[in-house]
Amino acid sequence: MQFNIITNTLKTRIVNMQKSKQNKTLKISEIVLVPEFEKMLVMDESVVKSITESMRTEGFKPGHELHVWQHDRKYILIDGHTRRHCALKAGLTTVPCIIHHFESMEEAKKFAIREQIDRRNLSGEALLQAVANFNFEIGKGNTGDEKGKASEIIGKQLGVSSKTVEKARVVLKEATEDQKEAIRKEELSVNQVYNQIRGKTSVEKQEVMQSKHSSKEKAFVDGIHYAIAQIASGISLEQLFHQTTESFEYSKMVKALKETDFPMLFKQTETQNGLNREVVYGE
Repeated sequence: MQFNIITNTLKTRIVNMQKSKQNKTLKISEIVLVPEFEKMLVMDESVVKSITESMRTEGFKPGHELHVWQHDRKYILIDGHTRRHCALKAGLTTVPCIIHHFESMEEAKKFAIREQIDRRNLSGEALLQAVANFNFEIGKGNTGDEKGKASEIIGKQLGVSSKTVEKARVVLKEATEDQKEAIRKEELSVNQVYNQIRGKTSVEKQEVMQSKHSSKEKAFVDGIHYAIAQIASGISLEQLFHQTTESFEYSKMVKALKETDFPMLFKQTETQNGLNREVVYGE
C-alpha cells in the first residue's frame, strides 16, 4: 500500500514537471504551423514591417517569446505567428520559445486566444475572429467541465458580455461580405452591423405577417388607423360615426391613410397633451 502511494506521488510529480512551461531556443524550421492556430488572426502589414525592422537592428526582444505546444514529438506554434514571420523576414534562423504541454487541441486553443486577447483591444475583426475559434456545437464553449451557457462562459474568457458574444455569432453567420469588410476597415462596429441585420429581419417578418392577413383583417386594421387619424385631426366621435356609416368609401380611407404621417401625428399629439397639462397645472 505504501509502495503504491510513493509510486503514484512520483508519477504525479513527473507529469507536473512535463506540464510545466519550459524556455527553449528553437530553429524556425523546427516549428510546425497548423491551420487551427495560424488562421486565428490576420497579420497587419504595417505591424509586420515595424517588427521586422526592429528585429533586423535589435534582434528578438526578450519577453516576446513564441508559445509552442510540444505534441506528438512536434513543436506546434500556437501563438506568435506574426513574430515568427517577421523573424524569417529579418534573416533570423532561431527564436526563443516557451514550450507548453496541453491535454488537448481545445485546451491549447483556449490558451492561444487568451494570449491574443491580453495583448489587444478586443473589438471589431479581433472579436469576430476570437468568437469564430470557439466550437459552440460541442457544448460548454470548449471549456471542459465549466457549467452554463456557452456564450456566458466564452464571454468571461474574452472579457465581454454574453450578449456581445451572441451578436458576434449572428454577424459571423449572417453579415454580407460588404458588412464584414466595413468591420475590418473599422467603418462599422460589430454592434452596428448586428443592428442592420436584425433591422432587416424585423422588416421582413413584418412583411410576412402582413401578407398573412386576410382582406377582412386588413380592412379592420385600416379602419382603426383611420379612426385614430380622424380623431387626432379634431373630428368628434359622433361625426366619425356618421362618416363611417353613411356613404362610406373604402378607397377614400385608403388614400387618407397613405397621406397620414403617423409618427408626426403622434408627436404633435404628445406636444399638445403636454401643453394642456401645463395649463391645468398652472391654474
